[in-house]
Amino acid sequence: MQCAKCGHDNPDSIQFCVRCHAPTLFTCPACKHTQKHGGNCDQCGVDFLKYAMMLVFQGRTESQQKRFRRKGKGEIIKQILLFPITGGWSLLKYLRPSKNT
Repeated sequence: MQCAKCGHDNPDSIQFCVRCHAPTLFTCPACKHTQKHGGNCDQCGVDFLKYAMMLVFQGRTESQQKRFRRKGKGEIIKQILLFPITGGWSLLKYLRPSKNT
């Protein structure tokens, strides 16, 4: 198999070029089908770039949700620790639903 980037002749079973390390075989992230070109999968039709970006955005959304939950837990713990000092007023203010949201 000849490398599309540098033209070096590589064995057919190798996934990256021996000389320039460019990919010679592309694996579909959805169905794990292996093919010699990128772009769209020949078997299932998935666009590699769109699928990869979808996974990135999905991971970003999950991390934002975890961060939001962690922030909420930390805020309630802070209010519980301040309970003896404030007499419970700050906890009541925190638990009361705000009219802005």
